[in-house]
Amino acid sequence: MLCLSYTLSFSLRLIKFTFPLIFLLLYFLVDDAIPEAHNYEIKAYRTYESIEIDGELNEADWQKAEIIDEFIQTEPYEGEPNSEPMNVRILYDDENIYFGFVCYDSNINKLVANEMRRDSRDLHENDNVFVLLDTYNDKRSGFFFRINALGAIQDRAITNNGDTLNGDWDAVVECQSKINHTSWTSELSIPFSQLRFKKNDPIIWGLNVGRELMRTQEETVWTPVPVSFGGLAKYRTTNLGSLVGLEGISPSRNLEFLPYLLPGITQINDDDSSLETTREFKLGFDAKYGITSNLIADLTYNTDFAQVEADEEQVNLTRFSLFFPEKRPFFLEGAGLFDFGIPRQSFRRPPPMLLFYSRQIGIDEGRAIPIILGGKASGKVGSYGVGFLNVLTDEYYEETEDDDETIDIPRTNYSVFRLTKDTIAGSRIGLIAVNKDTPGSYNRAGGIDFEFRPTDRLDIRAMWSRTFSPSINGNDNAMYFGTQWRNDNFRVSGSLTDIDDDFNPEVGYVRQKGIRHVRADARWAPRPQKYGIREIWSGPEINYILTQDNELERWSISYTHWTSFSSADSIMFFANRKFERLEEDFEIRDGIIIPIDDYQYDALGGRLSSSDTRPISATTGFELGSFYNGNINKYFVNLTVKPTIRISIDGEYQFNHVTLPTGEFHANLFSGRFSYSFSTNLYAKLYTQWNTETNLLTTNFLVNFIYRPGSDFYLVFNQTYDTDATNPVGLRNSTVVAKMTFWWNP
Repeated sequence: MLCLSYTLSFSLRLIKFTFPLIFLLLYFLVDDAIPEAHNYEIKAYRTYESIEIDGELNEADWQKAEIIDEFIQTEPYEGEPNSEPMNVRILYDDENIYFGFVCYDSNINKLVANEMRRDSRDLHENDNVFVLLDTYNDKRSGFFFRINALGAIQDRAITNNGDTLNGDWDAVVECQSKINHTSWTSELSIPFSQLRFKKNDPIIWGLNVGRELMRTQEETVWTPVPVSFGGLAKYRTTNLGSLVGLEGISPSRNLEFLPYLLPGITQINDDDSSLETTREFKLGFDAKYGITSNLIADLTYNTDFAQVEADEEQVNLTRFSLFFPEKRPFFLEGAGLFDFGIPRQSFRRPPPMLLFYSRQIGIDEGRAIPIILGGKASGKVGSYGVGFLNVLTDEYYEETEDDDETIDIPRTNYSVFRLTKDTIAGSRIGLIAVNKDTPGSYNRAGGIDFEFRPTDRLDIRAMWSRTFSPSINGNDNAMYFGTQWRNDNFRVSGSLTDIDDDFNPEVGYVRQKGIRHVRADARWAPRPQKYGIREIWSGPEINYILTQDNELERWSISYTHWTSFSSADSIMFFANRKFERLEEDFEIRDGIIIPIDDYQYDALGGRLSSSDTRPISATTGFELGSFYNGNINKYFVNLTVKPTIRISIDGEYQFNHVTLPTGEFHANLFSGRFSYSFSTNLYAKLYTQWNTETNLLTTNFLVNFIYRPGSDFYLVFNQTYDTDATNPVGLRNSTVVAKMTFWWNP
C-alpha cells in the first residue's frame, strides 16, 4: 500500500512537471492538421414562396427540394436500413431555414405521442425526428432540434463533440406536426438570427438528421455514427454530412431585445405569526447584438428569474457539498464555451471540480442576490472560441434568527475570460481567467487545458489551474490528466487528479480539496440483440485517494451490471466496498457523530425501470449495507402516468434510514409534478417537494403561454409550508408574480 502511494505521488508530480511541454507539443503537432472530408451531402433549395408552418408541406417548392430518404440504424441493428420509410427536404429563404419530414408508419395506431409541452424532459420517449446543425462546420459544437408527432419541440446547444448538452438553451423557432392515416409529417422553421455561423462563399454546414421509432426502440440517422457512443451517438458533431447550397444569406447582426415587466406580491409569516406583505414592480431586459458575424454580445439589466423552477431537493450523506445545475437563461446561453474543469464520470454524479460555476453568481445558500447588470460575449473568431462574461451583483443584508449567521454580502463584480483554439477534428487547447472583486478583497483563478482526439476511439484530456487570494500563497494548484478508449464492445478509462489544500476558486466548485486521486474503470458493452436483450453494460470501477502528504484517505471498488431489453425496460445491480479514514469527527446530523477511525463497509443495490413510452411507467431501486460503523437502507420509487396527450403526472419518493451507534435518522424526500398542456404553446404545471429533515413543503404553480415566438407570459404562485407539528406557523411564505416578455427583432 505504501509503495502504491509513492508511485501515485511520483506519477502526479511527473505529469504536473511535464504538462506545459505536452501542451506545447500538441499545439504544434495538431495545429496544421486537416479534418477529414464529409461523405454525405444534401443541397438546400432556395424558395421565394411564403412557407406556412402548419405541418402540411403543401407548398410547391417542397416538391422541388432534394430528398434524403436513405437512413441506417444505430439501434437496434447497427448498419441495417430503416424499417419504416422517411424522407427529409430542406428549403431556405432570406430569413429562415426550413426542414420538412414525412415519416411513414405501417402501424400508425401504435405511434407513441403523449407530450405536447415544449422542452418536456420525456420528449425523447415519443416518436420523433431530429436535426443536428454544425453551423461553424468545425465538428465541435452544434444546435440540436427534436420534434414529435404532436408538434412539441426540444432544443439543445451542443459542445465538446456531443459530450456537453445544454438542454435549457432555447431558440426562437416554429414547428408543427400532423398525424395522417399512414404517416405523420413535421415542419420546422429556424430563423438564421438564432444560429451562429460565418459568412463564407460557399457556406457549408455540418448536418445529420434522423428518427426515433419508439415501439421498436429503433434509431436511424442519415450519416453513420459509431454505436459505441450509445444514446449520445445522435449528438456527435464529428460524424456529420454536409449541407450545401446556402447562398446570399448572412449571419444576423441585428439587435434582439427582450424587455419584461413583473408585478408581484409576497407575504411572509414570522414566528410570532405576524404577516409581512411586500409588493413589487420590476422592469428589466435582456438584449443580444452581433459584434461580428459570429461573435454575439448579451446584456442583461435588473435580471429576473421568477419563471425558473426550484432546485430539486437532495439528501447529503457525505462530507462534501452538493452540486446543483444551472437553470437561469442568461447564464445558459453559450455556457458550453465556459466549461473548464475535471469532467464528471456520468450525468448522475457531480463534477469533481469546475473553475467557473455560474451558480456562485447571484445565489447564496438558496437566496437570490440581486443582479444589477450583466454582459457577455461569446462565439467564434476563425478557429478560436472566445467568451467573456462580466456581472455586477448588488449588496445583500439579512438578519436571521441566529445573530451569528447574519448574511451581509457586499456589492461584487465577477468576470470570466475563456479562449479555445480548434486543432484537428474534435481536438482543442484553451485557457481561462476568472476574477471576483469585492471591496478590499479579491479571488482569482486561471488555467490551461487541452483535449486530444486522434480517433473516434481515443480521447485524452488534461487540465492545470491555479487560484490567487490575498491571504493564500503556495499550495493552490489543481491538475488533471485522463484518457478514455472505446470500441464496439469494450470501454476503458483512467485518470489522475491532484488538488492542493489551498486551492480556492470562489467562483467555482470543488467537491474535495487536498487530495491525489487515481481512478480507473472498464466496461464490457456488447449488444447481443438476442433473447430480448438489446444492450449490456458491465464492469468494475476503482478509486484510490491520498492526502497531499501521500497518506491513504479512502478507496472504493465497485462492480455494476446493467441490462437493457428490446422492450426498453432495464435492470441494474451493483456491489461496492469502501474504505475511509476519518482524521476528525464527522457530525453527519445534529448530535449524531461518527468518530475518528478507519472504516470499511459494503453495500448492494439495484434498479428496475420500465419503458417510459408506456402510459404508466415506473422506476424503483434500493441500496442495503453497512455504513461506517452502522447500517444504511435506501429505497426509492418513481411513477409516471400519462393518461392522455395533455396530462402528465409524475411522483417520486426517496427513503433513507441510517443507523449508527450514536443515533439513527431518516432523510426522506417526496416530489410530485402535475402538468396539463392546452396546446404546444400553453401549459400549466404544479410542482411540489417535501423534505422530512427540514420539515418544509414547497409548491410551485406555473402557467406559461407562448403568445408569439420568443415572447412569453408567466403566472407564478409559490408557497412554503412548515410541516413541523411543534411549530405554530404552517404557511411560511407566499409569492405571486405575473411576468410578460416581448421578443423584438428590429
